Amino acid sequence: MLAFATARLSIRHAKQTNRWRDLLSDSTGESLETLLHAQLRERVILEGQIANLRQRVEELESQLTVSKRHLGLVRYDAFEDVGGNQSFALAVYDDRGNGAVLNSIIGRTQNRVYCKPLINGRSERDLSQEEQRAIREAKSSGPRSIVSP
Repeated sequence: MLAFATARLSIRHAKQTNRWRDLLSDSTGESLETLLHAQLRERVILEGQIANLRQRVEELESQLTVSKRHLGLVRYDAFEDVGGNQSFALAVYDDRGNGAVLNSIIGRTQNRVYCKPLINGRSERDLSQEEQRAIREAKSSGPRSIVSP
């Protein structure tokens, strides 16, 4: 009777051992422990890359506030005898309102270009109606690309 119980327990033990061996090894024979160590190494590498990416995003976000990305363009006729809206006012500034307003006035025989600095969205110099409209347009439309879509 004792021999029978011992044989039965030996068979059950062998089956359990085979199950654990199957569980702890993959199809190529690598152990689960080896796979877990490889996953841990990969996770450490990925966490380092994520930390680097977070730092880079923070740097880019801080640079974004001073990039000149608010644009407003107003075309107009500066003189009655010159048509086609050839003159223009262009406002270009960053999130803080620092930048410039360019005004190009086209006449029959000459072209003049003026540049007025903007600090906090305001200019120390008097602004024409077109220049003021260009600033308002840049504010209302928000950041956009200087390249036409």
